Amino acid sequence: MAGVGLIVGIAMTSTSCFLGEEPPPRPVSNWTVEDARGFNEFPLYWLGEGYEGLPLTSMRGSTDGDGVRHVNFSYGEPTLAGSALSQSWLPPLEVDIQPYCGFSPEEFLSHEESYSADVRNVEIRGVSGYLRLYSSQEADLSLWAGGSAIHVSTWKSEFDVEDVADDLIPIAEETNALLQPFPQPTATSC
Repeated sequence: MAGVGLIVGIAMTSTSCFLGEEPPPRPVSNWTVEDARGFNEFPLYWLGEGYEGLPLTSMRGSTDGDGVRHVNFSYGEPTLAGSALSQSWLPPLEVDIQPYCGFSPEEFLSHEESYSADVRNVEIRGVSGYLRLYSSQEADLSLWAGGSAIHVSTWKSEFDVEDVADDLIPIAEETNALLQPFPQPTATSC
């Protein structure tokens, strides 16, 4: 009987590793504010080193599977979310920026039928964007300013994602800078 228990235990351990039950590593910064301020591939926007009581917990520069560069600013402590097969760390507030060519408005709209939330047009500081509201505590907003595609998302938080997007500032400016209209989108090639 002990042998059967051992075999079941080994099988369960092997299965849990195979099914991806090991959580992914918690995100950590691989950038500094100085790195972000020196970055010149496309304009970066953030909310400062803290926003409405949430500290900036992670700044990351990365390249996605399509070879497109991303810069990500996470605010607040992330929580592990998802199923055993697909888990990720989600902060209460996140700003992800990539070049316009990496995710244009046309590409956003081409995927509209696959979104599980209604898509609504919005205008933030003179530029157009799209809002997806999943619940009162989960939403995301995509907008395009200059040569950047900006994606703001909230998860398990009370933030109004439109208000958050309205508070974005260029990384090169001080956090108390007067908010100006965003520059009009500029299509870029990757």
